[in-house]
Amino acid sequence: MAEGKISYSLDKPEYEFSTDTTQFDDELMKRGIVTFEQAMIAKGASPTEARRLASIKYGRKGEGIESNDTQGGRKGEDRSNDRDGSDDDSSNASHGEDDKDDDEFRAKYRQMRLQELKQGSCPQHGEVTYISRSDWTREVNDASRSGRWVVINLTRGSDSAVISTAHVDACQAVETAIAELAAKFPDVKFVSIAASAANENWPPQNLPTVFCYRDGTLQRQLVGLDEFGGHGINTGR
Repeated sequence: MAEGKISYSLDKPEYEFSTDTTQFDDELMKRGIVTFEQAMIAKGASPTEARRLASIKYGRKGEGIESNDTQGGRKGEDRSNDRDGSDDDSSNASHGEDDKDDDEFRAKYRQMRLQELKQGSCPQHGEVTYISRSDWTREVNDASRSGRWVVINLTRGSDSAVISTAHVDACQAVETAIAELAAKFPDVKFVSIAASAANENWPPQNLPTVFCYRDGTLQRQLVGLDEFGGHGINTGR
C-alpha cells in the first residue's frame, strides 16, 4: 500500500490510517509507556506509516523522512561494492529486529486492551440490591463466580422477634453501614435479604449476620452481635 493511498479492492481492501488516538492511547503516551508511533503500529500501521503519521501530527517534515531513507539507500548502494554487501546484511538484521519489536509490542498492547475491556465490562453497583430467596443462586453464587466479592446482609424482618431495643439498634446500624460501604466500594456487590426470607428457621439472636461470597462459595461470615464487635457498629470497624 502506498503511503497516503486507499485501496478499495474487495479482495484486499486497505484504508488510510488517521492520527486520531483513543483516551487509552493518550494515557499510555502521557505516562511514557508508548510513543505515538507505537500506538499507530498497534492499530496496524507499518513502522514507516507510523513515522509518516507522526510527522503529520507533530508538524515534522514528511519529505525529510523520505529523503533520508532514499539517501541512505543510495549511500548503501555506493558502499556495497567496497563492503561486499555487508550493509545489506546489517540492514536486513536491523529490519528483522524492528519487526520483532513491533510484534512484541502489538502482543503486549492487545493484552492491555483486552484487560481494559474486561475491567470495563465488570458491572459497577454502588448501592444495596434487595433480593428474595429465589434470587439467591443468581444474585449471590453466580454473581461471585468471576471473582467478584458479594456481601449479603441478613436483616430483621417485620416478623422478627424483638430481643431488645439495643439489639434492634445494632441491626439497624449494620444496615446503615452496609449501605455506606456499597456506595464506597462499587466494585463489590452488596445484597440484602430478610433473615426469615432466606431461612425461616434462622434464630433472631444470630442477627446481625453478614455472609461474604467469592468464586461461587461462602468465604467468610459474621454471625451475631459479638462478631461485629458489640454495640456502636460503623463502617470504620
